[in-house]
Amino acid sequence: MKKPKLWWRAIRPFSFTVSVIPPLLGGLIAARDYTDLKFNWIYFILTIAGCVLAHAGSNMLSDYYDFKSRVDRKGTFGSSGVLVAELMKPEQLLKGAWIALGAAALIGLYFILALNHSLYLLGLMLAGGGLGYFYTAKPFELKYHALGDIAVFIAFGSAMSLGAYFIQTRMFSWTPVLYALPIALLVDAILHSNNLRDIQNDKAVHITTFAAILGGHRSKWFYYFLVFGAYILTLILVLSAGLSWLALLSWLSLPLALKLATMMAHKENLDVSRFAAIDALTAQLHSAFGLLFLLGLTLDYFVL
Repeated sequence: MKKPKLWWRAIRPFSFTVSVIPPLLGGLIAARDYTDLKFNWIYFILTIAGCVLAHAGSNMLSDYYDFKSRVDRKGTFGSSGVLVAELMKPEQLLKGAWIALGAAALIGLYFILALNHSLYLLGLMLAGGGLGYFYTAKPFELKYHALGDIAVFIAFGSAMSLGAYFIQTRMFSWTPVLYALPIALLVDAILHSNNLRDIQNDKAVHITTFAAILGGHRSKWFYYFLVFGAYILTLILVLSAGLSWLALLSWLSLPLALKLATMMAHKENLDVSRFAAIDALTAQLHSAFGLLFLLGLTLDYFVL
């Protein structure tokens, strides 16, 4: 495999909608809330680039530590697979992770130097970066101690959305925090489906995820809660928090959610290789829901 294709596989670009949709949402809310705002497109592009670079670095770092901890090994389904398949040395992947994280940090440093209230922004970036780094890194290893769900819910939900909003407005607001919650639920659904699938493999190396604590049956119900909770919460936000009714366009993705719920319900009757794709399919749901959600807010801002 050629090196560019190998690195492309290592960073897992199929998952990048997770780090693109929240900053898009934050920027859109900023433009909506401040009609006289001089929207800074350079800041906006840099914000998205920083989020994606941080995500890519976290993906490679997670693969490195999962491989070192034997969470990823022959016969398992997780990660990019470049280390398990011996297509890349662990040290190479770790170096790539630090390059991506370093580039994200440089973008963050630029914002801190360029904007007022930099201490607030620094705190927000350190929180998000810490959750990404310590997701699998010592001493906290959040993923291995049943805290991975909380980490991704915060980092790939409200934190990114609020960060993008703050960079444009220099103001704190609960709006991007609240509006990002349905999308954050689906981000956690991706992780939880992965962990549910891997309960036995994780137990073999003494890794404790939230799915392992719940067990197979209750983990299914938690998955349903995360998936359908995103739709219900969107409706609640429309009725009580000023979210445009056009955000309900996200409900057009409901057939895919129902298909995945059916797949989850019949997990024991499915071929193992078929159910192995549950996390990737849930990522597709997140993308569909998130893009339709953004489309609704965009139409509300530009058309109505």
